Amino acid sequence: MGWNDFASCKALFERYQIPMTQIQYEQFCEFQRLMTAESERQNVSAVNDPDEIWVRHFLDSAYLYHHVRKTQPHSFLDLGTGGGFPGIPISILFPDLSVTLLDSEERKLEYCTKVIWALGLQTQCLCGRAEELSKSPQYREQFDFAASRAVANGSMLCELALPFLKIGGTFAAFKGSGYDPKIERFFEASAALEADEPIVEDYRLEGVDKHLILISKSRSTPLQYPRRYAKMKRSPL
Repeated sequence: MGWNDFASCKALFERYQIPMTQIQYEQFCEFQRLMTAESERQNVSAVNDPDEIWVRHFLDSAYLYHHVRKTQPHSFLDLGTGGGFPGIPISILFPDLSVTLLDSEERKLEYCTKVIWALGLQTQCLCGRAEELSKSPQYREQFDFAASRAVANGSMLCELALPFLKIGGTFAAFKGSGYDPKIERFFEASAALEADEPIVEDYRLEGVDKHLILISKSRSTPLQYPRRYAKMKRSPL
């Protein structure tokens, strides 16, 4: 079934109790158009089919809606945003939320900026390496919520994300059907970083198994974290 009209897309989101207005639908449509066009110039995503974009990018990112609504953050960090996921869909669904898209690739953020401007969002872009930026007082422990769909090991994601969070903040990591807790090491990393024990939320999205790993931060992250990228990769927590 093609997701090419408001009624169909609204019904798709509502299957997962995610509301969508006509204006939000139009923003998602423009986002999809810009994403498809940009894919001719750079590798925004391996998913280029419009119908698949709606499910595998828009709906998948929007699944975070319930956790954002529950925690009511004022600031949201998208770690390793790439093509703008999940940050831009969250910005569409929560237009008053202060969202920052972080990525080390300037070209991808230039594209995200183009999307933000076209959709009339207030989202900010931040270019740099997370392990360096989170050492700065300007960014360390400054966000209420952090999320990542980046393809990286869970231990590394925790070490990169948790220093950005305020005490009381939440980190959400998206993982697919191949999630293996022994390999990802979310539990080991959160313990080393003095965060709360992860909660793993298993769910199905249009017939595909998914996992959302949620970690709350109840105390400050030890100052020695994050370590240098090479050390994180060589010696996971």
